[in-house]
Amino acid sequence: MAAPKNNMDKKAPAKNVAGVRSDREKLFRALLVLFILIAAATALVFGVFWARQQLFNRNDRFKLREVVVKSGGYWQDKAPLLSSRLGIRPGMNLFSLKPAEIRRQLMAIPSVGNCEVVRILPDTLHLRVIERIPRAVLGNPRARWVVDETGMVIPRLESMSVSLPLPVILGMRLEDIEAGMKLDALNPALELIMLTVRNFPDISIVAINVRNPEKLEFFMRYRNQKSCKVIIPAHNRNFAFLLSTLQSAIIHAERRGDTRGTFDLSFDGNVIIR
Repeated sequence: MAAPKNNMDKKAPAKNVAGVRSDREKLFRALLVLFILIAAATALVFGVFWARQQLFNRNDRFKLREVVVKSGGYWQDKAPLLSSRLGIRPGMNLFSLKPAEIRRQLMAIPSVGNCEVVRILPDTLHLRVIERIPRAVLGNPRARWVVDETGMVIPRLESMSVSLPLPVILGMRLEDIEAGMKLDALNPALELIMLTVRNFPDISIVAINVRNPEKLEFFMRYRNQKSCKVIIPAHNRNFAFLLSTLQSAIIHAERRGDTRGTFDLSFDGNVIIR
């Protein structure tokens, strides 16, 4: 009984060696297949890249020939000037121009509030520009800077024209102001201006002084007839209520024949006429 058992023990190592060889061959085949797949994927990527270069990026059919600018303000009909500002030249390949990058450049222009960039095959770039609306001028009526309702500083020469004279914001240091700055300190004054534009058309602000951080002092015309000086607290942000109170006070004063022109609302909403 012992002899057969020894024969079986001698055959076991041969089977183990064969199993190891089989596992190695399977691993080798798996690695070979993986290598082939990686090589095929790499070739496909480079093939697509090469095809794109030949069909689009190096194709003379897609050379830029026209830049179309649509805007309701300053940039309308100024395609050559805007193209130069953006570094866009005729003859550039249309597919080498990245709409996202061009849009980023456009949004960096202070007068641009929003924009859209579209490639139109085979040779046109379409720029749609929505411009910021100037709401006030800084310093004096002919100053170089205007601001929109958010306080964005815009060069006056690059701003859209408006039909009515802009209110003048006084009491600021103009030496440190640059295009593209956002002047948050003007928020109370601009909020007041926008309220008159949207909700109180009878009140036209001519100038507003922001030197005193506690009070806003502005000069206005009521129905383009009566000129008034008005003082309101800057920290009281219920400007709609104050303007409504002011309007009522002006009407009552006119009915009484009171020609005084200074209305002080800085005392808890009470109106003092001087």
